[in-house]
Amino acid sequence: MRHHPHTFGRAIAATAALAAAALALAGCSTSTPDAAGEAEKSVTFALDWAPNTNHIGVYVAEAEGYFADAGLDVEILPYGSTSSTQLVSAGEADFGIGGQSGVQMARTSGLDVISVYRVTQTDTGRLVALNSREDITRPKDLDGKIFGGFGAPLFPALAKSTIQGDGGTGTFEEVVLDTGAYEALSQGRIDFTLSVATWENLQNDIDGHPYQAWRYQDFGVPEQQSTGIISSDAYLAAHPDEARAFVNAVAKGYQFAADHPEQAAEILIDANPDTLGTARELVQRSAKLMAEDGYLVQEGHAIGAANPEAWNNFGSFLFEGGFLADAQGKPVTVEPDWSTYYTDELLK
Repeated sequence: MRHHPHTFGRAIAATAALAAAALALAGCSTSTPDAAGEAEKSVTFALDWAPNTNHIGVYVAEAEGYFADAGLDVEILPYGSTSSTQLVSAGEADFGIGGQSGVQMARTSGLDVISVYRVTQTDTGRLVALNSREDITRPKDLDGKIFGGFGAPLFPALAKSTIQGDGGTGTFEEVVLDTGAYEALSQGRIDFTLSVATWENLQNDIDGHPYQAWRYQDFGVPEQQSTGIISSDAYLAAHPDEARAFVNAVAKGYQFAADHPEQAAEILIDANPDTLGTARELVQRSAKLMAEDGYLVQEGHAIGAANPEAWNNFGSFLFEGGFLADAQGKPVTVEPDWSTYYTDELLK
């Protein structure tokens, strides 16, 4: 699928031409001498959408010198027409943004992707409707209504499961609108859609039109680590030292964002003035929410580490729902060993 379920609906994406240019430049560079005369190792990192707080730790690691200290010259590739998952699998990017469910479906289908760092420890996705709708006060009220979807079968399944978990039938009409879903919702052309608690929901609150939002997991959908960082088995085998250095520098960046959200937000804005310069309140509120509500770090859980229970349970949800296909496009009949889809070894 084109977007991870919980990274859609961001600001305007960078063009494919910019992504291609960045890839070309990255392909031309090999290493850069650092201040001590040592050659820095070049690493490419692919965004999944326009820069936002899901990426905050990477920008902090760049700005605070964590990558340079690790001997890395990191090129951040803007989002274009090719997904970060496809770029990483094809070896055109060394790392990229990729959430749990995206990795579970992509790796099962034969793509060479593996989760190496988990940005959000819980699911940021929400089922949302306008707060002004007096006929909608809970998920089961969405039966028979119009759902604004995003073109992949997992999205309506999340909505259906949430509605059914509230005692509804989960029957509704779906209209695929991609990123136009939020405008369609505000205009009343659809009744509900999926959104991101740490971004779209905040923006609508800032605009004075807060959503009513329901967390899938409150209605029986399994937990998932919805945003993460991926690499490929091929890259990890060929570049183990660079991979470990990159992941640990990124972990330092996200730890900084958890400890100093206001400063981290300013770093993210300063690095992306064209897209985020007019969104300071959104970025600041999002960074604060992610730091304080257990998205970036959870007590008793090492930063960036995988949650095996979440991978197993949401993996079963995908398997039992028929969302998994193999490299030939055929339905998977044996549930995969989800422990092979992620690694914490680089964090050690």
